[in-house]
Amino acid sequence: MKYAIYTKWHWPTGILSAEEMQTHMGEKVKGNTIAEDVIWWKIDENHHQSVIIYPSEESAKAELEQRVAKRANDSEESGIILLEEHMGPVMSQLSMLKLAY
Repeated sequence: MKYAIYTKWHWPTGILSAEEMQTHMGEKVKGNTIAEDVIWWKIDENHHQSVIIYPSEESAKAELEQRVAKRANDSEESGIILLEEHMGPVMSQLSMLKLAY
């Protein structure tokens, strides 16, 4: 069963532009995770949220140390603060329904 991790972040000095976020994801995330997908979106000028989709809970747990270290590094470099984190099994996913029907 797929597993999702949702987070909400605060940027005290303002979030990066979409282009800068894309570059950051390409340089720091792509190729460095077993996640199936990572999505970041802007809430307002000082907040963004994210969802990470893993193929299983076990794969999410396998990357726990890596996620914690990356978050600590990102917080140190840019001052961002993790406000919320929730995780759990994916109950339904539209893209998977399209493949099944």
